[in-house]
Order: sequence, then structure tokens, then C-alpha cells
Amino acid sequence: MIDKLHKDSCTGCKACGDICPKEAISFPIDAEGFWHPIIDEDKCIKCNLCEKACPALSTSMFENGSRKVPSTYKVYHKDKNVRYNSTSGALYYALAESFVENRDYIAGCVYDDDYKGAHHEVGNTVESLQKIMRSKYFQSDTAGVYKTIKKLLQKSERVLFCGTGCQVAGLYGFLGKDYPGLYTVELICRGVNSPLAFSSYMDELEKKFGSEIQEVHLKNKSHGWTNLGTLVKFKNGESYYKDRYHDPWVNAYIVGNLYIRPCCEHCKYKSFPRVADITIGDFWGLKFSKEEQKLGVSVALVNTPKGDELMSTSKNFMEVEERSLDEAAKGNPALQSTVKMNPDRNEFFKRIKNEPYSKVVWNLLGITKMSLVISTAKRNTKTLLKKCYYRLIKRRLVRQRMELK
Repeated sequence: MIDKLHKDSCTGCKACGDICPKEAISFPIDAEGFWHPIIDEDKCIKCNLCEKACPALSTSMFENGSRKVPSTYKVYHKDKNVRYNSTSGALYYALAESFVENRDYIAGCVYDDDYKGAHHEVGNTVESLQKIMRSKYFQSDTAGVYKTIKKLLQKSERVLFCGTGCQVAGLYGFLGKDYPGLYTVELICRGVNSPLAFSSYMDELEKKFGSEIQEVHLKNKSHGWTNLGTLVKFKNGESYYKDRYHDPWVNAYIVGNLYIRPCCEHCKYKSFPRVADITIGDFWGLKFSKEEQKLGVSVALVNTPKGDELMSTSKNFMEVEERSLDEAAKGNPALQSTVKMNPDRNEFFKRIKNEPYSKVVWNLLGITKMSLVISTAKRNTKTLLKKCYYRLIKRRLVRQRMELK
């Protein structure tokens, strides 16, 4: 039964809860904000369906014919407004757009109403797509979504599911067989973060601005895609913005590895062939134009014939350029490598019970306000010198052309 699974191996996908015929599995939340299955022995009938569905335990996941070497593409949406408002190059939006146009279904992660948590939702409208677009960067609650998807597939509906690799594997394990109408998209995942850590951050910002949150946009592009900006808007009209150098959430995740789920340290879904029809993410590692630096570029790893079909039906929305898998892997080490948890993670979860989130993060990372000021000054000076240099070069070229005339 699923309770044999070591806590540090559980992905939190909740496929076991959805498949249990007696609703004998609950998911209490631990001190780090992650949920794990507990079985009510009085209800359990020892059917072991939970083990068969589990992406951490089962070795007989649905085989989707995934290629060992996927086709690799650089992609971005033709609509600059859609691209600007997405996380990377708006590849997911393009893939989902064709489903919504046909009134087919999409399933993905949306923020809770208070923007302090996230869950998976199924819909077939533009409104659903706009809620699902953009990455959330912490674990979403998938309870019930597998049941809903199965009912739609049994009615011969088409469904596009988007999630982490383990969530996709959980869906396949829950379904137990191939459905022609199911298409899957997995994110290039560095590791899922604690919902408790995120809610602690949002609580701190609400106190600071004296207002409830109206919108959260992680990796906001108002100062460019590569700045990894965090934008939070409040109901009182005020807003918060920090770039990747000054935002504690980005630093604690990307630099500190302070609060990823324990199972992510030995993830089973980092290799090839991939588990989903298409793997998507940011196409880091390329040389970007000014427009690309501002608006973002996506990478698409097309793993299956269904993935080919998805790209084909969405081609009218996208600019697509074939690239190499080596380029994608070089810029995205999370495709194949796991991260090591910070040894201070226990200290982090202990301290955020009584201290502001940002104070704990900066302290554990050894970053002071003065060091942030100094590093900012250095970056600004470097940028200014670079601009001056290029202006001088431009003037020299103009003079040389005039002299030649």
C-alpha cells in the first residue's frame, strides 16, 4: 500500500487519492507545507490500486513511445502581447489555443483565489487558458483533476494536460491505459517548491502593503524576460516589483535551494526518453536579440507522434526554428540534473514560523542590504560603461564613413 512509500520519495501528485475506490487516503500537510498520503485502515480494502498509480513506486507506467532523442525547437508566439504576458515564449499558450478554439479541454495549474496557493483545474475557455498560462514555481494541488480528466476521455473528449513530469506520470498511472484524446505537456522542472514558503512570502507582502493581493506574475517582463522579475499587484492599487538580484523568492529557489520537495533531489523524470508528449521551458543558453531578451523564447522537445501533432495544429500561432538537443540541454541543466537541498532548509522552516520570510532568506543566504546595494551599483556601472563603449564605436564608424566620402 501507498503508506509503505518513504516520505522523501513521495511526489505529492495525489494520483493515489483519486484512484482509491473507498476514499481511504487523506493528505495531511507537514511542517514544510508538503502533503503526503495516509491510509485509513478501516476503509482500505487492500486493492493496491494506489501503488499501481504511484509515479514513485510503479515501474509499469504507460508507455507513450517517447523518443530517446526528441526533436528540438526554438519557439515563440507570433502575438507579441501574448508572448509578453507569458512566462517564456508563450509556447504553452499556443499549444492550448487550438484546444480552446475547438472547445476541447485543457488542464493545468492556476492560482487559488487569494494567490497564496495553487491547484490544477480543467476548462475549455479563453478564461481558463489565461488562468493556466504562466508558471507558478511551487507545488500545485492536483486532487480530483485525474478523475475529471478520465471522465472526459471516456466521453471521447480531447484533453491537454500540463504539469511537472511526476504529475504527468501520476496521470498515466491513474488512467492505466492509453487514451487517443489525451495529450501531455511537461515543464522543465528544477524542483517543486513548498506552498508554505510561497504563502509566507505573500503574507509578508500583504502586511507590508496593507492590502490583499490582486495578481501575482512571476518572471514578469516589464524590465525584460532575462531579469526574472517578480510583480505583485494589490487591491489598494499599489504594486511590488523586484528583479532576480533583489527578489528573495527567486534567490531562495534558484541560488539557495531552500525549499524544494525532498523527492526532487532524486527525481526519476530527468532522463530521456521523456514522460510527456512535449517538454517545454525557457530556451536558455542561446544568443538573444534585444526583442528576445525582452519578450522571451521557449524550447520545445517533441517526444512522441502526439507531440508532432500538437506542434502541427498550433503552427499558425508560432514562429518555429529547429535547433539541437545539445543546445537545449546546455542551457537547461534541469533537463537531466537534480539539485541538492540546502543544509539550512530545516532552519528556514523553523524560523519562518516567527520571522518575516525575506529576513530569513537573506540571512540564510548571507546577503545583506549593503551587499545588494553594492552589487546593484556594480551592475549599473558595467551597463553604463558598455553603453558608452558602443556609442564611441558608433561615432568612430560614422566619422570614418564621412571621411571616406
